[in-house]
Amino acid sequence: MRTANRMVSSSLLTSVYPWLVVCCGMLFYCYNYFLRVSPSVMQNELTESFHMTAAQFGTLAAFYYYAYTPMQIPAGMIYDKFGVRLVLSFACLIAVLGLSIFISADNYMMAGAGRCLIGLGTAFAYIGTLKLASIWLPANRFATVAGLATAIGMMSGALSQKYLTTLIAAVGYKEALHGALIAGVVLSAIVLVLVRNRPKAEVSAVAVMTAPINIKQLASALRIIFTNPQMWLIGAIGCLLYLPSSVFLDLWGIPYLKAVYGLSAEQAVSICGCTFYGWIISGPFIGMISDKIKRRCFPLTFTGAFAAILLCVVFYVPGIEVSMLNAIFFMIGFCCGAHPLCFALGKENNPIQISGTAVATTNMLIMLGGVIFQPVVGKLLDYHTSSPLSANGLAVYSSSDYTFALSVVPLGVALGIILSLFLKETRCESQAKAADEQLFAQQAPALVPELEPELATETK
Repeated sequence: MRTANRMVSSSLLTSVYPWLVVCCGMLFYCYNYFLRVSPSVMQNELTESFHMTAAQFGTLAAFYYYAYTPMQIPAGMIYDKFGVRLVLSFACLIAVLGLSIFISADNYMMAGAGRCLIGLGTAFAYIGTLKLASIWLPANRFATVAGLATAIGMMSGALSQKYLTTLIAAVGYKEALHGALIAGVVLSAIVLVLVRNRPKAEVSAVAVMTAPINIKQLASALRIIFTNPQMWLIGAIGCLLYLPSSVFLDLWGIPYLKAVYGLSAEQAVSICGCTFYGWIISGPFIGMISDKIKRRCFPLTFTGAFAAILLCVVFYVPGIEVSMLNAIFFMIGFCCGAHPLCFALGKENNPIQISGTAVATTNMLIMLGGVIFQPVVGKLLDYHTSSPLSANGLAVYSSSDYTFALSVVPLGVALGIILSLFLKETRCESQAKAADEQLFAQQAPALVPELEPELATETK
């Protein structure tokens, strides 16, 4: 009887532990989202502390992307070389260090350095989660993990805005972020204790990892990817269709809603949350439809067109009721849920052996939206404003200023839809050249292990 009980307990532990390991990666991705969107609810506090213009505020937030974006490809190589456990734990501590510098900063450049370190550390979050899933779970669970990580991360973004808004109003932004410092240290310790680089008994073919990609192989992969015109088109489209998140939700959405619609911080956070929830629901749904009809371009163009129309309604139709804003922003998020199909297109336009590199490159190009347009919106605000300075010498931005500056979002999405008309349909099959396939036929897989077609439903 005891032997049977031990066998049941052992079997339960064996089935649960791999998910526990993967959940550690997901928790870090949630932490990443919390740190990414946090400046959006502290614009007034940061502006007053560092006496910033809107352009400087946008640049301060974008310092995160200056490190996060270029680290997407190297992060996978580092995981291949040193394993997940130590790298993930150390990356979390780097993010904590960056947050500590940001909290203690008494000048603009010091705060920017803190944001840059936060981006450097959290650049390992999503790829680390996928890496753990590929090692510890069966291949048919890979897309599930990618979807769960995305959904939980976006949920974290919505909830963290709500949490920070309340706490900042009570104790200020520095005190509000102290809890995140402790959480980061605890998370790093949890990763160190619970995560292992691989199972003791590696019977799954997915868990058998070959030698890391070398410099010559990486150079060949990047040459193929960056000389493929479709990859540049996919990256540009993904970047533009992701602007509602990288520019509006991550930074400027709450200040816009407060200034234009006269909403309280709590109401603005609630409306932004509706966009997150729509995005979470639609991603897997639209991806499933795409897989079913074996089309990538049509769902991307069709839903993107509706997103552009709804964004124009928000920015250019005056007097919308709050209840309608909730519904409209939910539908904007739902329509933007097709954006992850760009990852599937990136994968299917390159040899399967370098699919991980292709997905990482696609993600890097998409995240350029935050690098470029967060500061651009701030510069446009400063350019357009004609209001007198406030009593503390800071610029005051009117509703027309915000509408002018944030017009880059609907215009960018509209441009992305136009560009999508020039995409070549893959029909869910590889479009790689035979010569490129042959080049990697005898080489090890790159960066993130090969991705299943179902990844079309997921995003970073």
